Amino acid sequence: MPWPFSKERLLSFLPEGFCLLAFCRQSPHFMPPKGQGARHVAWAAFVLAPLFFGFLALILGQDANWDLRNYHYYNAYAFLNDRYAQDLLPSQTPYFYNPLLDVPFFWLATHVPAKVAGFALGAVQGLNFVLLFMIAHAVLLVSGPRRKVLVCLFLAALGMYGGGSIAQLGTTFWDNVTSLGVFLSAALVIRHEGRFSRISPAKAFALAALFGVPAGMMMGLKLPSVPYAVGLCGGLLAMGGNWKRGFLLSFAFGIGVLVGGAATFGSWAFFLQTHFGSPLFPYFNNVFQSPLAPLASARDIQYVPHSMGEWFSMPFLFARSPFRVGEIDWRDWRLTILYVLLPLAVVARAAFGRTRGDEGVARSKAGAYLLISFSIAYVVWLGMFSIYRYAVPLEMIAPVLIVLAAGLLPFRANVKGFLAAAILVVVAFSVRPGNWTRRDVWLDRFVEVETPPLGDTSNLMILMAGLEPYSHVIPEFPADISFVRVQSNFSSPEQGKGINGLLRERIEAHRSKGGVFKLLIPAWQVAKAQKAVSYFGLKVMPKTCLAVTDRLFEQMPLKLCDVVSR
Repeated sequence: MPWPFSKERLLSFLPEGFCLLAFCRQSPHFMPPKGQGARHVAWAAFVLAPLFFGFLALILGQDANWDLRNYHYYNAYAFLNDRYAQDLLPSQTPYFYNPLLDVPFFWLATHVPAKVAGFALGAVQGLNFVLLFMIAHAVLLVSGPRRKVLVCLFLAALGMYGGGSIAQLGTTFWDNVTSLGVFLSAALVIRHEGRFSRISPAKAFALAALFGVPAGMMMGLKLPSVPYAVGLCGGLLAMGGNWKRGFLLSFAFGIGVLVGGAATFGSWAFFLQTHFGSPLFPYFNNVFQSPLAPLASARDIQYVPHSMGEWFSMPFLFARSPFRVGEIDWRDWRLTILYVLLPLAVVARAAFGRTRGDEGVARSKAGAYLLISFSIAYVVWLGMFSIYRYAVPLEMIAPVLIVLAAGLLPFRANVKGFLAAAILVVVAFSVRPGNWTRRDVWLDRFVEVETPPLGDTSNLMILMAGLEPYSHVIPEFPADISFVRVQSNFSSPEQGKGINGLLRERIEAHRSKGGVFKLLIPAWQVAKAQKAVSYFGLKVMPKTCLAVTDRLFEQMPLKLCDVVSR
């Protein structure tokens, strides 16, 4: 058997694999055929949708979410300016997160007006509409190109209109950016599902591996995307025509995921291993055993199911109370409805089979692939996180999955179509988007900060304390200042974690060369910070505190105070 990864073979697959992004060939799967008015409608939607969502991001307001202020802005700044030998833990636990996903937006936000950056972010996230349309068009069987385009446009629009997806539009959580790689991988598999069982094992292996790369790259950029990579990989078990070919495809896709993940996470994992003793620091330290963190997984399990009852009732629990799976209020019933509809449809199909006049609504293998893949992704998400914002890609694809599930019911096509439409109308009316904190009035620059006079900053170290997010102000200070956080949601001095040894070494080295200290802290936490800095032989001078004006989040005034040795 020829080696499947020869240069010539890989190059031959590139036009096939990535024509989706460039629209470099006519495809009856993703678009109506040339020469039809429906194709022009689809093209118009592809052009207008990103623009629409860019403007919608502006209307919703400027992003000022907790994570942006805590680490999305600072981490990109630290990466671009090589601050890791100068600062330590300003962004708390996420200081150790891969910063690559934050870099493009930070660069944009620091070079163009805030509204331009916000529009660009919303427009990129609006590309999900295009991929959702293509997936729906590739998998559904709808008579008439115009009718099919209208159905797919509706499903894509409803996918974008969700309690979680609208909440994240124009924000830096990135779940609706990593979704682009997830949907791209899914679309490529669907586009070629008919070839997998016909071509040689070598070609099938290489093609499946290539299609796993986009999902893997997104997983490397944001590790909570792993449920979708696992789901898309598992779904391929049903795509090969027999179990051997299915296993080959699934294994190959997994190899592609690992290659993509290595491309976007490999260098960061090496950095973490080199400096902190673990490639996933501080997570799964019970495996990697870095001396700088406790020997525990450190995974956030506050939302995961704690009983079998919660495992099986979770969609009903978060339909009743969104705070069961997150920190903000929102409402969206689509996943709960799908959770009920899909098992009922599968049981009905198993019990009654296909009845007379029971026409299919989807290409069977492609539809099965989507249903299986995202069902697996849901189970993995439930067990690993149960945090709803990580489920936003699942929320987006849910309208298509609802149609596919309804298509399994043993009814006539018009009955199934009416039922699916009725369900989707209910879904649309159920939506109440959340809000992760936005400004009603846009700033001229995305982050605007006024600092008090600092004098000579060449030998200044600014300490940080408390659990509030405010590292986004650091790029507005002179670049020669070091920032060290002595108290955070990763470690406090009294906990005795290994990382405190690094903090102490950094502070002692600065003090030994006659360095000056100041403390940056939310105004109401000055007294609490006194105890934290005392562990390092320092004392805050409250009467010296001066205001630091942060216009991005004015609700949290900051103070800059002198710090002296005890």
